[in-house]
Amino acid sequence: MIDISWLASTGPCKKIAAGQRIPCPGVSDSSERAMYILLVGRVDVYKASAAGGRQTIGSLMPGDVFGGREFFTDVAEYDYAAGLDSLVYLLTESSFNDLSWSRPELLFEVFKGAYTPLRKMSASEKKAALDAASDLANAQKTERAPKKGAAGAPTGSAAQQAAQGAPNSAASPEMLAVEIFPKGHKGYQDITKPDYAKLVFAKDYSCPVCKKTFSDFKIFRSKLYESEPMRYDLRRYYTDFQTEWYDVITCPHCYFSTFHNYFTDPKPIQKVKFEKELVAARASVYLDFKAERNINFVFASHYLAMLCADGYLSLGRQIRAKLWGNLSWLYEDVMDEQMEKFCAEKAALAYEAVYAETRLTPVQEQVTCLSIAGMQYRAGMDNNLKRYLFTAKTIKQGDRTYAKVAEDFMFDYGEQKE
Repeated sequence: MIDISWLASTGPCKKIAAGQRIPCPGVSDSSERAMYILLVGRVDVYKASAAGGRQTIGSLMPGDVFGGREFFTDVAEYDYAAGLDSLVYLLTESSFNDLSWSRPELLFEVFKGAYTPLRKMSASEKKAALDAASDLANAQKTERAPKKGAAGAPTGSAAQQAAQGAPNSAASPEMLAVEIFPKGHKGYQDITKPDYAKLVFAKDYSCPVCKKTFSDFKIFRSKLYESEPMRYDLRRYYTDFQTEWYDVITCPHCYFSTFHNYFTDPKPIQKVKFEKELVAARASVYLDFKAERNINFVFASHYLAMLCADGYLSLGRQIRAKLWGNLSWLYEDVMDEQMEKFCAEKAALAYEAVYAETRLTPVQEQVTCLSIAGMQYRAGMDNNLKRYLFTAKTIKQGDRTYAKVAEDFMFDYGEQKE
């Protein structure tokens, strides 16, 4: 029996919307080399008919393995599509190796499942798959973290089935997924920045959470050239590069994420503050670390870092403020004005918390006041905006560059108000 609860908690997993085709090796438009284990929902199996169309030949239920023949032979025998909103475990070449070390007993089940003839689902199995997929869809619509029982156990009938070890039971959506994206976040075009590669270099990192090493990128700061003056909200523009794309590092093993400087100069961290949520998020979000970085990867890394920020206690305030600021700029770049303003307001409030609760140097106070004012302005707010600008302009022992930005901002803002 395949332990789908364990697979869901370790990942990599991927959500598949009802009706979406699932690519397998051997298919010309397949971008992923993977076989799959269905965790939640239903997958329908199709085969080309002699008449030129395709006919449904069966359906898969949670615990079933599919895409195995295609994975091992590169011959596409069937087409697969989600019959309901579903969650699948991805067996890639990388995760196959990980699984062989951590749970070798599962490999026999995987091989057996890959070549087991298709069978029809019983009425009770269809109902169980439908109920679990419905729960998954409802869980995806909520912004808050899932409710837990007294000992951190998932609640609900599907969770009880999983806890009791029912054969092929669908794992609880509350155990499977934490929705890391806020309401309003959309799927964005697969924007990539291949030219950015010349301004970053590979570097080895050690994860402070899982202690594993991995390779990611670091920015060639010495090669960056500002293409225009620093903006009123302290956003910097560089020739052919925006640093927000590489500010956050994500561990490919456990998905722990934070700003690169906290990997190179580790700070005390309390894993208990986010560890369970990170496991659930890893089951909910699939990141392809081998593919070229795209905007959706960048968004996901930032929101994962937001989840992990609680582990830094007092430093978490600064981390969250900078993350919200970065996110507002990223939404600006994809022209999502609603989310741009939403994150700008979050950033302004977060920077206000930093200003009120943190001991700052004069320059740090300037930066924080300018960030508050700039993000308030972008969000359409005015909560003592001028006072923050005046403080940034007049503070003793501050930086003249920031004082000039504050002065220019005050003038432009005053002109608009008249």
